[in-house]
Amino acid sequence: MGDRAGRLALAVKLLDADPETEVVASSTVWLNKPIGVARGAFLNGAVTARTTHSARGMLALCKSIEARLGRQPTARWADRPIDVDLLMMDDLIRRGCGLTLPHAAMLDRPFVMVPAVEIGGHMVHPVTRQTLGQLLDGEEHGMVAHGLLPQPLAPRPFAKYNHRAITPATGSQGMKIFIDTANIDEIREAHAWGILDGVTTNPSLIAREGGDFIETIHEICELVKGPVSAETVSQDPEGMIKEGRLLAKISEHVVVKVPLTAAGLTATRALADDGIDVNVTLIFQPAQALMAAKAGAAYVSPFLGRLDDIATDGVQLIDEIVTIFGNYPELGTEVLSASIRHPLHVSQVALAGSDVATIPYKVLSRLVNHPLTESGNAKFLADWDTVPDNDIAGQVSRWLEKRGS
Repeated sequence: MGDRAGRLALAVKLLDADPETEVVASSTVWLNKPIGVARGAFLNGAVTARTTHSARGMLALCKSIEARLGRQPTARWADRPIDVDLLMMDDLIRRGCGLTLPHAAMLDRPFVMVPAVEIGGHMVHPVTRQTLGQLLDGEEHGMVAHGLLPQPLAPRPFAKYNHRAITPATGSQGMKIFIDTANIDEIREAHAWGILDGVTTNPSLIAREGGDFIETIHEICELVKGPVSAETVSQDPEGMIKEGRLLAKISEHVVVKVPLTAAGLTATRALADDGIDVNVTLIFQPAQALMAAKAGAAYVSPFLGRLDDIATDGVQLIDEIVTIFGNYPELGTEVLSASIRHPLHVSQVALAGSDVATIPYKVLSRLVNHPLTESGNAKFLADWDTVPDNDIAGQVSRWLEKRGS
């Protein structure tokens, strides 16, 4: 309704104006015939962006832009001033009523796929594992080019360590590394290394640190801008759901953690339907992981170290869960290997194909500080001390000055 092209352009500008989001590509604007009860023709376009928002936060941003541009509740497919949909985000798969990724109907809608392929035909649909270009049929869709969406300016600095693409990349970025702690100093140091993707906490870790539980979770979320697991303590589904919904209000990055119990499965389904990511923890057999995934869990946390403690192969558990989930990619649940006791565990779960490893600070430090690395570095420095002019910065500066650089 109204100035359709103007509203589309403004929606893109508002998306790009968000401090945690940057539009990196914009499509042609395409005109197509109305569908459903709508009377006027539709204009459609697509953008790709990068952001530090979670999927839940990105959906909230889209809805806030709709509201700012005059969107009101209407009948399905009725005329409306604007509609901002989240199609895909990284390779995430979410199956809740409040948040579904990838968009459930995108493959059936040419007015979505044509502009999406225009700017992201190489991108991989996380369920079909085909590129969007492969998924777009070659039929004539009767759509007419109608100008361009606002095009991105020169890339601006985007200083966050962690960012998500609102459409998925073509390949894996490797196993994600979370730190298993509630100690802010440990998290801050690991974050400075540039390798941290998220954080897991539990009641034991929070109790060990003392302080205000809620403020601690909020501070971690603001620092990391990635998934941060915060655990419920109620043992009944109603209590878990209530606590989970409240915990999720602390930050869009909160992942609600529940145990693998009957009550936990019930809570997982309810929270997932709200669009809240859930980490189902204390998993010790593959069938438990499958049940959690069926209930809508974003993550399952098998505890390999605790199995090793009772003479059971914990890494085999990871391998079996990864295999099961690989058989059913539509589940979209990530395997988060927990109870990691030593550096070898990290390599073993990576070889098994774990999506995430959550690692205590002590183990992370041991991954960085290998004795042979330290002795080798000391030898290099000792040899370099024998060089008469061993100021590298000064040498390079003088060399550049001579070249007029």
